[in-house]
Amino acid sequence: MWASDLYVSTQGSDSNAGTSAQPFRTITYAYGRAAAGTTIHVLSGLYYDYTSGWGIHLGRGGTASNPIVLHSEVRGGAIIDGQNASDRNEGFYIDGSYNTVDGFVIQNCPNGGITIWADGNRIINNEIHHNGNPASTSTNGRDGVYSNEGTSGNFYGANSIHDNGRTGSNLDHGLYLCGQNETVINNLLFRNAATGLQVAGYTTVSNMKVYNNVMAWNGTSGIILWMALNGVDIKNNIIYQNGHCGIGSYAATGSGVVVDHNLVFGNVSGSYDFTGGGSTYSHTLGTTISAAPRFVNDTSAGFDAHLGSGSPGIQAGLNLYSVFTADLAGAARPASGAWDLGAYVSGSANTPPTISSIANQTIPAGGSVGPLAFTVNDAQTSASSLTVSGSSSNPSLVPNANIALGGSGANRTATVTPASGQTGTATITLTVSDGSLSANTSFTLTVKAAPAPPLNLHVL
Repeated sequence: MWASDLYVSTQGSDSNAGTSAQPFRTITYAYGRAAAGTTIHVLSGLYYDYTSGWGIHLGRGGTASNPIVLHSEVRGGAIIDGQNASDRNEGFYIDGSYNTVDGFVIQNCPNGGITIWADGNRIINNEIHHNGNPASTSTNGRDGVYSNEGTSGNFYGANSIHDNGRTGSNLDHGLYLCGQNETVINNLLFRNAATGLQVAGYTTVSNMKVYNNVMAWNGTSGIILWMALNGVDIKNNIIYQNGHCGIGSYAATGSGVVVDHNLVFGNVSGSYDFTGGGSTYSHTLGTTISAAPRFVNDTSAGFDAHLGSGSPGIQAGLNLYSVFTADLAGAARPASGAWDLGAYVSGSANTPPTISSIANQTIPAGGSVGPLAFTVNDAQTSASSLTVSGSSSNPSLVPNANIALGGSGANRTATVTPASGQTGTATITLTVSDGSLSANTSFTLTVKAAPAPPLNLHVL
């Protein structure tokens, strides 16, 4: 019988017991031993394991009161890297109900970040980026997250979903949602190839809630409504600088679409298109703010969706406290009075973290260097929540997997082990992230050939 808490670490082994002292090595192995009520605690590091043709396959079921939870112990610390492997498919393939995926970075998965074919799953606090990027002539979408039309009750909250899909594609979206009773709250959906959010009523999409999100710099529309609809509530969002409409429509039918208290500005083809492609659904249009949102950084390349001083989105929204009570970063939203639009409470502008420098290093072949001490800090985020990753400019000399990171809080360490038998120079870059912004430091590691042993001369 397995414990209700299982642990996974890049320093672990699948032969271990899965405890905090003896963690497993792979998420796949740990999940295979999970049951309703299990929490899988995943420590910081890069994770490459998957099942061919699936990704990390979450096929087991929890219950509404006892889900199976996969939790990155540090938000953004556990990184699911698909390496665009040709047989990888998705980051997570979920066809079990009541699973929670919490706090991961999901990147470089060839067909998309997450695909969902079951009910009651929660996708929260993740950064889902640069998935579905490899060029392909397939007409299948390559999305940040996809939910099938047969699903119900899935929840998407406090995620940053960006840069997903093939360049120029109109099929590849941040969120592509087709289920019933879905909720989309406090997400950032930006720079995706096509739309930020596509709502697709293959069977009727009903009772969808879309509250306090930011859709910006997407290739086509911020939101597009397609096919059969019966109740889509779109409130308190900021929809900015998308390549087509703020909210667009195509061949959409039905009723119950409510669009109210949104800031919609700078979208290439205008704010709204409720009749595109012969759409006939009935809708209610309430308050719209048509003014620049004044984000902390509103450019595409440096996008930061915190509201800057004087933003018209401050205290311009409906109070939805009966539905949710915090923003993307966990800051409390007020129980009474007007809310701020978008994913963040105002006054919480983000600044990048900091990381101290490390001196250049020279070692003989066959050796390693470290632990090298350095510090990380952030004005808005606790040091224990900051994520550190390492990379090498010369992976033949120093594979990325040979950069071992340790420490906790502000005090961190790095140990670097060159590949056996290799000499040369590599630039080692350490990057610290708060989940939105990052900073890095680099040092040069020189590996010299080991000196020849001294001759043992005997004088006769």
